[in-house]
Amino acid sequence: MRSIRPKSRPRRPLQVSRLKTHEALLAKDLKVDREFRAEWKKSALARAVALRVLAYRVGLGLSQAQLATKLGMKQSAIARLELGEVTPSFDTLVRLAERLDIEVVVDINPRRRRSKLVSEEAERTGVKTSRRDGSRVLVATVG
Repeated sequence: MRSIRPKSRPRRPLQVSRLKTHEALLAKDLKVDREFRAEWKKSALARAVALRVLAYRVGLGLSQAQLATKLGMKQSAIARLELGEVTPSFDTLVRLAERLDIEVVVDINPRRRRSKLVSEEAERTGVKTSRRDGSRVLVATVG
């Protein structure tokens, strides 16, 4: 027996120009969702490290297992780092800096002042968040 489907309207082609960008969606969520904004700020260090580790690994064409061997870690630990869901410990940051030959900068500065100790490149490429009290957190990796 043949199935009878109701007639539907013809679909119009999707217009790419009408799609919202990731940046626009993120800006909206940061503006209207207090819990999301708090979690976003809290995860700045994890996100910055995740992006740097992933870029390093992909840039050299390494698998997670190969990078884990280079760092003396388990593959699952590399996967967690790349997800950016877990804030790395100080020991992990030191291990990354030493074994991957990258500089890791974490700058916490009051009243949104620009740090005198942070390079232009770190300022430009780092992940920045501001707090209600006016302080600023910058996390950058430079390699």
